[in-house]
Amino acid sequence: MGISAETLSAPAQAVPSGTEAGPVARSVSRTARRYFTVWTVLFWGGVGVAGALFFLGALEFATSAKISLYGISIWLNGWMLALLARGREGRTRHELYHDCLVLWIVSYAMTNVLWEIPWVIFSPHVFSDLHTLDDIVANTDYMRANVLHMYWWVLASFGSVDLRTVNHDGTFYSVEMFSFVNVATTVWFFHLHRRRSPYRYLVAVLGCGEPIAATFIFTFSEVFDGFVNMTGGVADTLLALVWTQYQYFFFPMIFGVWAFQLLREDLRRTDAQRAPTH
Repeated sequence: MGISAETLSAPAQAVPSGTEAGPVARSVSRTARRYFTVWTVLFWGGVGVAGALFFLGALEFATSAKISLYGISIWLNGWMLALLARGREGRTRHELYHDCLVLWIVSYAMTNVLWEIPWVIFSPHVFSDLHTLDDIVANTDYMRANVLHMYWWVLASFGSVDLRTVNHDGTFYSVEMFSFVNVATTVWFFHLHRRRSPYRYLVAVLGCGEPIAATFIFTFSEVFDGFVNMTGGVADTLLALVWTQYQYFFFPMIFGVWAFQLLREDLRRTDAQRAPTH
């Protein structure tokens, strides 16, 4: 990476006797994994139920899509479950930081893979001449005609509160392209983590600024345009620009700090491992 351990770490300290030197092999606690799995099944299952109710005619497009958006906005707070699980397995502070960081990385990557990347790839070919929520709703019969047509509901769901989803807004599209970068850095992080590289957490430190900047642009470009792409009132605008976005603005600030502390610890232990023994 071109950054030495001495530059980023505190002065090397001796590793306690009987403790293996070098970066620690960490994994998310079993309790946190169990909590997160149940949390994920609950909320993503809810998205599936909302989509099914729309397909069966029990919910209209806007209602089913907004229920899904509220659900996923809550689900993105799932990394906090590691805080609840800490006491059950006696996690240290650094282990807790790692658990929270990994749950957030997985959550963020899931939204990239399940919505943002498909949207970036397919929306230019799927959506045309859509300027209002009514234009989207006009495709209800197509979406309900065949379960395979529900891809349209998935891709258009955010359009229930933000028309930039379907009207080929250049800023919206450009910001969403960062999803490819995030997935790539996620893969790189876990690759380094498996190798117990002392620079594994550097990926999170360097990457924490991207979602903050992207979210600022995403939100305030619409504010400065006078909310022209918002489909409803205050509640829908808050859902589009606040409740589904604050996670990408504030959480990376937290994880940038925690990842830096984990990085310092790895580099300290690496320095101790390399130190000559007498």
